[in-house]
Amino acid sequence: MGKNGRFGKDYGKVVGKDSPSRPGWKGPGYVKKSEPPAKAKAKTSSPESLNVASEPVIPSELQQLLLDIFRNTFPEILAADTLQSMLQDVKTALYDRDFSRAFGKPEFLTAYSVRWSPSRALCYLFILAGIQELLAQLMCLDAEEQKDLASPSTRKSSLKVVCFGGGAAEVIAFGGFLNGPSINLHLVDTAQWGDAVQMLSSGLHTPPPLSKYASSAAREANSALLPAGSITTTFQAKDILDLSQDHLNYIIGKRPILLTLFFTLNELYAASIGKTTALLLKLTLVAKPGTLLLVVDSPGSYSETTVGKDAKKYPIQWLLDHALLETEKSRGEESTASWRKLFSDDSRWFRLPDGLRYPIPLENMRYQISLYQRL
Repeated sequence: MGKNGRFGKDYGKVVGKDSPSRPGWKGPGYVKKSEPPAKAKAKTSSPESLNVASEPVIPSELQQLLLDIFRNTFPEILAADTLQSMLQDVKTALYDRDFSRAFGKPEFLTAYSVRWSPSRALCYLFILAGIQELLAQLMCLDAEEQKDLASPSTRKSSLKVVCFGGGAAEVIAFGGFLNGPSINLHLVDTAQWGDAVQMLSSGLHTPPPLSKYASSAAREANSALLPAGSITTTFQAKDILDLSQDHLNYIIGKRPILLTLFFTLNELYAASIGKTTALLLKLTLVAKPGTLLLVVDSPGSYSETTVGKDAKKYPIQWLLDHALLETEKSRGEESTASWRKLFSDDSRWFRLPDGLRYPIPLENMRYQISLYQRL
């Protein structure tokens, strides 16, 4: 599960045909744009919401490096005559919601990795940059833990992330996000993403190939995006809905971390509303206070799921809020909520900047986003 989402009518704007509202991409690193003008519509969902709507700025050079990792990792499939037919097979299976067929063959996973994962990776990087202050708090918590475990010269802040439905896009997104700390990335999905994850992770730590005509200066300056050991990636091929509470407790650990559900929750609800609700309740039990849950999924009518014999449709956002935010009354007293919603936006665009180079066309994407924090 996880790497598919739905292909709606708004999915598929070709790079180069962006509207004037696309984000700007300038500057040497992550910085925030000035606040939007007063007429801009707020995108928070409650008085408690934290406004993380400011657009971060990510260097186009970094985005190009991340695309190059995809290109250098899978050169054969990008040049294959059969790529377009495989992509059509995958897309047809996704339209039919036949996820076992869409991700059941290694070559389909590779085709997906080169076609849809690159733009998603850049979108996820954009999202992570927008909440970097919150993620820094999780890193600082871990740095405090290390005071008794290491000397000052060897201490290094780190961030632990568990991606439910995670695969190729998450590896590159978090690799691009690294800026000082180390990241322990744990990916769980039913599809066999292990080989792609390992190859892309290796690409983050490997200098890009150079032309045989490259100068000695270019060869000397050539280096990997990340130093060895900066990101540790673990992949588990498991059905998320069948994970036991003990197993969740094992992979999540004993400190606040980041949990992600990127284009996965819709599929989980489509598979079983009861099991998905049970999964969210298990996460509530095992997640430590301060843990962040970041949910990104398809927007609009493509985010609805059918419930009950009457086939009534509910937005997955409503089902998610119901599972995480609803309180219960017992003996006249109301229970305390376990999560709070920091931010929510039911429709956002990620638009690729002009000038990026890639062997095949990439697309802009629309998504909805919600961010929760365990109390």
